[in-house]
Amino acid sequence: MLDYQKLAIDSVRKYAESNKLAHQAYVMQICEAFKVNADNLIDKVLSCPITINFHPDRISNNGKTIMENLLQQGRYLSQFHTSVTNGGRSAYMGGDRFMWEQNLFFDSYPPASLERPKYGALNFFRYVDGASVRFGSCFFTLKRGVNSRCTFAYGDSSTNPTTLCTSDTFIGIVAAMFEDVQKNGRLLNQVIAHPQEALAVMLNPCMDVKNIGRNLDYCIETHIHGDVSLEEDIDSFYLDESFNGTVFEDQAKMLCKKYGIRICQIPKRQVASKDIGDVFRGPKIPIIARRIDSIFGNNSGVINAALIGDASRNSVSHPQLWEDIGTEDELFMYFKQLWHTVAYFG
Repeated sequence: MLDYQKLAIDSVRKYAESNKLAHQAYVMQICEAFKVNADNLIDKVLSCPITINFHPDRISNNGKTIMENLLQQGRYLSQFHTSVTNGGRSAYMGGDRFMWEQNLFFDSYPPASLERPKYGALNFFRYVDGASVRFGSCFFTLKRGVNSRCTFAYGDSSTNPTTLCTSDTFIGIVAAMFEDVQKNGRLLNQVIAHPQEALAVMLNPCMDVKNIGRNLDYCIETHIHGDVSLEEDIDSFYLDESFNGTVFEDQAKMLCKKYGIRICQIPKRQVASKDIGDVFRGPKIPIIARRIDSIFGNNSGVINAALIGDASRNSVSHPQLWEDIGTEDELFMYFKQLWHTVAYFG
């Protein structure tokens, strides 16, 4: 790790320690009421895998797909390197992502650095579509050894979260989880109304019962500082079944064989194009869904992750086919919102 990456972790640790006593008292009060060991509780939550959701079929700034770059480079790079995101396109000096990071990590990162954190989320409910499906149809799970060079936030960094911690000051996240239950009657995207129920869930968070989570908005955001090596840091790769029979399935198998990664599948999520309305993500989404179905879906009447990726790449190589729907930036937003629709309703 580079010195400024270590400084970022240390700065977050120092911030978390300034709130540690208050968080400790709050969590201990709840744990003692139900005779639960707080340290064991924290370890249970931290034992959940960190996932990095992403779209493997998008075009990077070097003209290659993310999957091609992963195969060749053996590293998962940040959007400051690739210019690829399924969030906001602001990973440049002075952009929103840049400003959030400078604030989040207490200006530890040099402004010109491209070696910035990679973003994932703690898959607390072990969803088979990953902890934060908003950011991609597929995902990596990280080995637990990576935890020591991670920082965590309760909530997305774009919302300026105030709960920040490291793996050794993680009680702050646990406190935020309880506070969410008591104030809002939910734990991430699940309805949980009482701390006792939350405790039971926290003590058994990683059971093998895996559900589609459809979690677009609530996460324990995780920032991985330093390289993410496919060979050393990645445990599993979860590929959406819509990619079966495509070049991306072939590349996924090659990647997993080359770097010793377990390959798994996410049940194919798809939505009937006739059922896509304009309420969830706006009036352009059903229009672009019909266009995708007519060009890439052979009018099959369904939209899935692979078809959205086909359209996204085609809009780069043949923008004239899409200019009646929107500009490059608008199309990026529409493809992103159509993916949200498939991820949530598929």
